Amino acid sequence: MTQVDKGIRAGNFIIDIIVLAFIIVLASYLISPLYPPIVDSNSPAFDVLASTMFFLYYFLLEFLTGKTIGKMLTKTVVVDRNGNKPKILNLIARSLVRLIPIEGISFIFGPTGLHDLISGTRVIKVNKATINKIAVDPT
Repeated sequence: MTQVDKGIRAGNFIIDIIVLAFIIVLASYLISPLYPPIVDSNSPAFDVLASTMFFLYYFLLEFLTGKTIGKMLTKTVVVDRNGNKPKILNLIARSLVRLIPIEGISFIFGPTGLHDLISGTRVIKVNKATINKIAVDPT
């Protein structure tokens, strides 16, 4: 199992950012009747909401399915270094590291992103063997 190339990873990122932008805007407008400053993208409240949604999007989807919307569309999946389903702490670390402002450009400086390096994960192409191995993983 080899990691997917940077082009596929960039595609995943672009798709996920578009989906996240929609989710964050929708959430801010749903919350705005209770807390009007949330719709101001310059407010600290908006930053907290956006960071929370960003973390939850990646963590929940990768924990529940091993994939974000971007990964679903490109037929890729997150695995640990051994090709198994990552443990919950790996996914928490992976999602938290994504909140570091320069993390998005970390792929420029190496073969993998900071969130993969720190969490001990990688993204691979989905195939039948991958699905079977991840499905039987006891974690």
